[in-house]
Amino acid sequence: MATKDSVVDESSSSSLKMKKDDTRKDKKGSNANTTRNGETAAAVAKEPQNRANGNYYPKKKENKKRASMKPKNDPNRGNINSDATRKSENGSAAAKEPQNRGNGNSFPKKKDNPKRASMKPKNNPNGAKRNSNAARKSVNASADAKEPQNRSNGNSHPKKKDNRKQGWMEPSDPNGGKRNGKAKKKSPGKITFPKYCSLEDCQTRYNARDPNIVRGTVRILPAKDSFGFCSCDRGSQQSDVLLEGPLEQNRALHGDTVYVELLPVEDNDGNGSTEISDHDSSASMKSSDSHNDRKEDTWWQDDPIQMDLWAPTVPVQRVNRLANAPEDKDAGIGQRKGRVVYVVPPKAFSSEIHPTQQTGASFKRIVGTLKRLHGGTTLLTCSNRSMPQFCLSNNDAKQFEDVPEAAIFQAKYKYGSWKETFNRPSCSDVIQLGQSYSIEDETTTLLIENGVDHGDFPASVLEECQNVVASGEYTNGTESGWKPTPEMCEGRKDFRNRRIFTIDPTTAKDLDDALHIEDLGNGQVEVGVHIADVSFFVDQDTHLDLEARRRCTTVYLVDRTIPMLPRPLCEIACSLNENVERLAFSCVWRMNLDGSMVKGQKVFYGRSVIKSCARLDYATAQNIIEDKVGCGENEVDEELWPKSRRPTGGHTIDQVAADVRLMNRVAQARRSLRFQNGALALNGVKLTFQLDGDRETPLLCKPYEIRDSNRLVEEYMLLANYLVAQQLVTHAGGRACLRNHEPPGFDGLQKVVELAKLTIGFTIDVTSAGALQRSLNKLSRECEDELVLKCLTQMLTVPMQQATYIAAGTVKPEDWAHFALNIPYYTHFTSPIRRYADVIVHRLLQSTLDSTVDDFELDEKQINQICIRCNEKKEGSRKAQERSDIVFFALYLKRHPLKSQLGVVLSVGLKAFNVFLPDLGISSMIYLDEHKNWIDSEPYSLVSDNDRRIKLVRTTKHMGETWKELVIKAFCKVRVTCTCQEQPPIKEKLVLEGPWTAA
Repeated sequence: MATKDSVVDESSSSSLKMKKDDTRKDKKGSNANTTRNGETAAAVAKEPQNRANGNYYPKKKENKKRASMKPKNDPNRGNINSDATRKSENGSAAAKEPQNRGNGNSFPKKKDNPKRASMKPKNNPNGAKRNSNAARKSVNASADAKEPQNRSNGNSHPKKKDNRKQGWMEPSDPNGGKRNGKAKKKSPGKITFPKYCSLEDCQTRYNARDPNIVRGTVRILPAKDSFGFCSCDRGSQQSDVLLEGPLEQNRALHGDTVYVELLPVEDNDGNGSTEISDHDSSASMKSSDSHNDRKEDTWWQDDPIQMDLWAPTVPVQRVNRLANAPEDKDAGIGQRKGRVVYVVPPKAFSSEIHPTQQTGASFKRIVGTLKRLHGGTTLLTCSNRSMPQFCLSNNDAKQFEDVPEAAIFQAKYKYGSWKETFNRPSCSDVIQLGQSYSIEDETTTLLIENGVDHGDFPASVLEECQNVVASGEYTNGTESGWKPTPEMCEGRKDFRNRRIFTIDPTTAKDLDDALHIEDLGNGQVEVGVHIADVSFFVDQDTHLDLEARRRCTTVYLVDRTIPMLPRPLCEIACSLNENVERLAFSCVWRMNLDGSMVKGQKVFYGRSVIKSCARLDYATAQNIIEDKVGCGENEVDEELWPKSRRPTGGHTIDQVAADVRLMNRVAQARRSLRFQNGALALNGVKLTFQLDGDRETPLLCKPYEIRDSNRLVEEYMLLANYLVAQQLVTHAGGRACLRNHEPPGFDGLQKVVELAKLTIGFTIDVTSAGALQRSLNKLSRECEDELVLKCLTQMLTVPMQQATYIAAGTVKPEDWAHFALNIPYYTHFTSPIRRYADVIVHRLLQSTLDSTVDDFELDEKQINQICIRCNEKKEGSRKAQERSDIVFFALYLKRHPLKSQLGVVLSVGLKAFNVFLPDLGISSMIYLDEHKNWIDSEPYSLVSDNDRRIKLVRTTKHMGETWKELVIKAFCKVRVTCTCQEQPPIKEKLVLEGPWTAA
């Protein structure tokens, strides 16, 4: 059901500040506004998907001995990789697969039967072909979606070779293990996982740059015995390394850090070769080396519009890897396969930054529900379907044998306990958390599941926070508050007399950014972005700093907020409230009225002191932009501009209104230039919720509208972040903390291109971000049905990557680029109250101003470790927010089912199809097995898998439906009911009604 944030996930730091809306933070209010992610994207979880046709599995390598036998379809696969489904199907194959839970005998060797050579393929009853090439997946977003991805070309699913020698068993068929009426003979063979190499051996080879070993993070598709992927942390591979099955994954769990040994490269005859060819990306630790030699170098400074917009001063080569994707494939650069040879147990973050502290942790917490097998074994089935099932001990199983199936449990998995001969991992310390469909219990579960259950702040942190805040507290008669002391203001630039104001969500309390603009009278304006100076209050390695570093980000849920910093700091001392003096870090520059930068200027960076004159919200700013208020009227309408939001300190309503309109004029011009220059925005619909007084019952669910007031703030935050990145790159070198956004997988986009060409005859150019955006703009002008544009936009978000933090010195300069923004470098500077990466950026920025970079407390390696930590926690926060949205949306549907909703088909499998609901901005699966009591189905294809269709025939009367036949194909419109799934995990469920008929 996930939507994706805008691919420009950086807007999360500015205009889309719904995450700062304290209706989510305060349990005392009655309304809650929240965004619904589906990103950026990226998204996030990161599972490679092909929503265009539901094909997620690659073709198996042809076995010449069985040349006449057509591929057998997998009966246990549907469109399982859809964000929307968030579950793994247990089809007939899973039910019929022989397993020996005690000794790991899940994958017996399959007897080779030469008589099978002439057999025809069997149909897959559950949704998609296993043996087809699939694209990989990535919210927006203003995303900050995750999802295993192929970062270079999207080719996450290469051809799969015959693994009989490794003890594989092919998926069972829908005939219950029979072929031509004869039962298949099941082999009792037992598999054993390969033994691990030693950590010392792996580290030695890795540090010696052995091209056959890589280190990275494992991501596993949410399906039984599914494909896994390892994204390499050095970028040593052109694409993610494929881990074909359980043997190759070798007991690694989803999200684990592992060492992977690359398997021999296969030649055209299927023979293995250990030679590293000239085209093998592992021959060089940077994949861009090979194709840079095949094209003429280009530079960001060669683009005149780029120079007008951003005026980049750092000479960085511009590499368009999307455009090179077909060339790379022709050159032989493909996806490598590998096998996990060591799993690195997780360790406490402090030990990563300070290796001398032995605080390693060897446990992983897991959550889920219990499943009792007929043989007496009890399994813990995780909410995250990318995780395996865990075996309970006999004592734990007996203790919870009478607990309802909907109960939610927490357990611990001990790293190293999964032995080579065990089919499944075991778990211990099992405790019951609560019940499904309970807000508190579901929230506890989602926080634990995503690693963001930070708990309360320790006493030492609260005490230190109180001491910091107390330094500026004052009492003057009946008035009390916080104000910087004269000593705090020393050496700071004084902006207290400037007309500065904030624009935020209506109920926001932690105001971390403010703006000013001044018309210079010569066709230029001065713009200032002023950010809360959090780093002044949070010193390096203090209790406050270590706790913020542990949390890394504020977590925004529908009904609450888990802050990164204690509230006295975020909402009092650091919050840029109106009519009070506050400490800030400012970035001030000059622009032309057409949105371009004034060339040759010196940008001001520095600590400052400000006094905001007004606390505007987006609604008030929008009323000003639309000339509904602030136009010289004698009496101002309270509803259009509330008194509590009007200017103070001698500034007038007309002055502030004029500033807002000027800001909007310049921002609109700049935004237009950005998209002309190749910026990309794939904005999904976001949902907001209004809650009852109990803070648990959703009363209203509706899309959140993004307006010009949101975009106004976004433009200036993006530019401030860029300018700070430029200062860091030029003065902090390899220590610069940057925000990188890699290009999407070419193949993933190409699937959407093929579908658009096949179904509506429209050609989408995906050779660059700008080309893609221009294609979408052209489609919006030429296509009569705007729903097609919405659907294609939704599908294009799937292969998009999530942006990540990097230390500049760990990658090549051309890899700093931000794909969606189409700029050479970028960072996060504008939200230090809720992002620890911004705190690091503030400290680095100050060190560049003080010329003390060489003495900076953290070196490049330590900063990169912090970046990795921030990426993990940001991804966990994104997924937790998505899950919170799902829970509240499902509970809303439980009380208020949405009937006769318009749905548009995105992709079609064999027994399931993916439907997008444009009014809600969500997509979810419809499973035909759930409709078999009144519908017969027959899948077929006209041209290719991209043109797969399902013919539906109503077989009996049902709910007053009168239609007889319906063909399900891409972009066809259907009528559905959106309700709540009855069995855990809690989520939405789509039920087909029939064809869509306009009212």
